Amino acid sequence: MKKILIFVAAFCCLTAAVAVEQMALDINFSRPAWKAVVKTLWGAGPQVAGDALEFGPGSFAALPLIPCLPGSTVRIEFDAETTDIESAGAAWRTAAVQLGLFTGDKEQAHLDLFNTGKATARHRVSRSIPLKNSGFRLCFGNYGRTGKFRIANLKVALDVPGRNLERDGSFSGMFGINDWFVRKGGKDWDGLGLGRHGSARVEAGLFPSPGKTLVLDGAGTVTGRQFPYNGEALVVGGWYMQQGIRRAAGAPPWANAGIQLVYLDADDKPIGHRDVTSRLLDGDRPWEYHCVYIPAGGLSPKVKSVSVWLRVWGGNTGKACFDDIAVIRQGAGEARNYDASKGRLSIGPAEKAYRLDRVWNGVDLSYCSQIVLPHVRTALRKLKEEGGVEYVRTREFFNGPFPVKSISADGEIEFDFSGVDRCVDFLVRELGVKLVPTIETVPPQLQTQNNKHVPKDYGLWGKTLKGLVRHWIERYGRETVSQWVFECWNEPGSDFFRGTDEEFCRLFVTYLRALTETERENGIRLRIGTPSGAMNGLLSLCMEEARKAGLDKAVTDVSIHIYGGYDGSLALYPHGIKEARGRMAPFGGENLPVHVTEFNGSAMVSGHFDTQTGAAFLVKANRIMADCGVTRGYYYCVIDHPYLKLDRHYCGDLGYMTHHDAVPKPAFNALTLLNRLAGKRLPVKASSEPFDAMAATDADGTVRVVATTFSEEEPDVFRPVPVTLELDWSGRTETLETAELIRVDSEHANSHAAFERAGSPPVAQQRDTATWQEAARLVTEPLTGYRFENGKLIIPLTMELNSVAAITVK
Repeated sequence: MKKILIFVAAFCCLTAAVAVEQMALDINFSRPAWKAVVKTLWGAGPQVAGDALEFGPGSFAALPLIPCLPGSTVRIEFDAETTDIESAGAAWRTAAVQLGLFTGDKEQAHLDLFNTGKATARHRVSRSIPLKNSGFRLCFGNYGRTGKFRIANLKVALDVPGRNLERDGSFSGMFGINDWFVRKGGKDWDGLGLGRHGSARVEAGLFPSPGKTLVLDGAGTVTGRQFPYNGEALVVGGWYMQQGIRRAAGAPPWANAGIQLVYLDADDKPIGHRDVTSRLLDGDRPWEYHCVYIPAGGLSPKVKSVSVWLRVWGGNTGKACFDDIAVIRQGAGEARNYDASKGRLSIGPAEKAYRLDRVWNGVDLSYCSQIVLPHVRTALRKLKEEGGVEYVRTREFFNGPFPVKSISADGEIEFDFSGVDRCVDFLVRELGVKLVPTIETVPPQLQTQNNKHVPKDYGLWGKTLKGLVRHWIERYGRETVSQWVFECWNEPGSDFFRGTDEEFCRLFVTYLRALTETERENGIRLRIGTPSGAMNGLLSLCMEEARKAGLDKAVTDVSIHIYGGYDGSLALYPHGIKEARGRMAPFGGENLPVHVTEFNGSAMVSGHFDTQTGAAFLVKANRIMADCGVTRGYYYCVIDHPYLKLDRHYCGDLGYMTHHDAVPKPAFNALTLLNRLAGKRLPVKASSEPFDAMAATDADGTVRVVATTFSEEEPDVFRPVPVTLELDWSGRTETLETAELIRVDSEHANSHAAFERAGSPPVAQQRDTATWQEAARLVTEPLTGYRFENGKLIIPLTMELNSVAAITVK
C-alpha cells in the first residue's frame, strides 16, 4: 500500500494568526506516569525526590522525539535546582537541559536551555523557541562527576497557528456522549471489523499530563465528532502507545491499530482516510507523538467533513492507548468556482501558442521481474505503440533477477546478469523505450539479519551498483544509458526502507559515489536522480548529507510521488511540486527537472481506476503537471496487480489495463488521445470547474483538443452536461476539411462499462475478454453542429461528467 505524505513549505508563510496548543506535556514527577515518557539515555537513571527528578553524576534522560511542522513554536518550562557539580571534562559538562533539533531521526543541532555547575536555588526556567526542523527532543541530566541536579514541574507545549476543533483531546468529558463515540460492530470501507463496544474505556494516570487516556483493550473503534471541511489546512496529532497488538489471521499487514483521519462526503459516508500513526505495526510501541499536515485544498472537494478514528482493527488482540488528540484548522478554506451544470472552454489564439511538453509519456511498471509475464509485455507494447510511452520506470534489480551470484571474503563479486537482461532487453531492445531504474534493496549476500534494506557493507553495495550500471553501458551503449534517469530507492520514508534515516542517507551518499565513479571510469554523463518519493524532510536530509560528502551537485533530476484526485485533492500536485523545488533550493537545485515518478488519483484501491472517471482524471492531472513545469509524470501503473485478485477481471487496482489479457481501461484511451496532440500548445480558459482541456496546433494548422469533465466533487456521476468549445479562428477559412470527435464515456471506448452491462462475470464464468477488448476501441465520429461566429469556431457538445472528448478540426 502506497502512501504519500506532503508537508508543504508554504506552511512557513502562513499569515500571522492566533497560536493554539497542538500538544502539551505537563509532568509532575510525583505521579508515577512520568515513567511512560522519560527514558534514561545513560547512567543509573534519575530518582524521585518529592515532586522532582534527581540526577546523580553521569546520568541523563530524555523525552521521546516529537515531530513538528516548520513554523511551529515549542514552549518549555521547568523548575531547576542544583548543588555544586564538578564538570566531567569540558566546562559545560555539568547540569544541563538541552533541546535537540532533528531532521528525520538525525539530530542537526541543540540549544542549551539550562547549563551550570554552580549551586542554584530552585527557580523557574521558561523558553519559547520557533522551530524550523521536523522534530525535537528534550534531554536533561547531570554530565558531571559529582553533585545533583533536580528538575520539576516540566511542561512542553507545541504551538501552531489556527484553532483546535477538538474540545476534549484527553477524554475528560462524558465519554460516548459529547465528543467521542464507541462504534458497536460493523465494518469499515475495507470490509474490516470496527470491533466491539466493550473494548473501550477511559482511565486516569496512564499518561503524565492531567486528564484521562482512552484504552482499547482488543478490537474496537472510537470516533470523534465530525468537523466541517471547506478546504482549510489541517494539523492533526495525538499521543499513542500499544502493547501486544497482534493482527487477526488473514488481515492485511497494515490492519493493526492506530489513529486515522477519516474523510466523509455530504452523506457522511467515509470516502478516504489518512493514517496519522506512522508505520502501522504489530507488537509493542512506547508512547510517541504522531502528527500529519493537510495543506489548504489538500483534500478532495467531495470531502465535506473529517473525523478522527481511534482503532484496534476487528479480530485483533492487544491494547492501544490514545491521548491529547488535536484537530487544528488553519485559515478559512479556498473559494472555488464550481458549476457542473454547463461549461465553456475558450481556446487559442494561435499566436499565443507555446511549447507542448509531453508530460504523459512515462509509466511506472513497479518490479522489473514482472516484465517476463506475457500480459505485462502485451500491455507495455500497447503503451509504447498507441499511448506514446517513451519512459518506463521500474525497480528491484538485486532481488528477483538476482544478478549477484557470489561475493568472496575479499570482496570480489561474481555477477550473472541473465535474469536482469531478460527483463531489460525487452524494454530497451524490443520496445526502444528509455529506463528510469530505481535502485533499491541489497543482494542476499549483503543482507543484515535477513534485512534487504541495510547492507552489511555499504562499500560492497556501491560496488554491486557500479557493476550493474557498467553492464548496462556495455550492453546498451553510452548514448542509450546516458538518457536514463536513475533513482535511489522507492519511498524510503515508508516500510519500503526498514532502517533509520541516518542509514538511508548513508545509502544515498553511497549511491551518488558509485554513480559518479561509474561516470569517470566509463566516460559517460549519467542522469542521477534523488530518492524516489522521499517526503517529510527526508529529501532535505539526504541532500544535506550529500553536500557534506561533496556530492550534492551530482544530482541532476528530482523524483517525487503524488497521489490525489479521488480522496486526496488535485491541489496536492502543485503543492507537492513546489515543496520539492523548495527543498532542493538550498542546494542550488530549484530548477532541476522534476519527475513525478508515481501519480494517480489515489494510492488505495478505488473503483474510479476502472471507469471513465479514471480517463477524465488522467487528462486533468497531466494538464496540471504540464502547467507546473514537470518534466514527466509516470502513471502508476502499467497493469493491475499481476498476482492478486485474479478471480476478477476488474478489481479497482491502479493499472492502465486489466491483469487478464491486458484489456485497456478508459484511462489508457485518454492517454492515447493525449498522445495525438502535436505541435504547439494552445492556451485554454475554462468557465468553471470541472471543465478543462489540453489543446495544440501543429504545422499544417490542425487543432486538436482533449477536453475533460473530471469532477472531484462528483466522481461517481456520469450525467450529461452541455459544453461549448470556443476556438479562436481569426485569419482562417470558415470551411473545415477535417471535423472529428472521439469520446470516452459510458457508451464509448469504455471496456468496464461493457463489462458491467454483461453482468460483471467473474473470470471462472467468462475467461474470454474479446467483447471488452472491442468495447475499449477508440471510434472516430463526425463532428456536427458547429458554426463560425465573429472570428471564432463554436462547437457545442454534450459530454458526460467524468468523461473525455477529443476534437480534431482543420
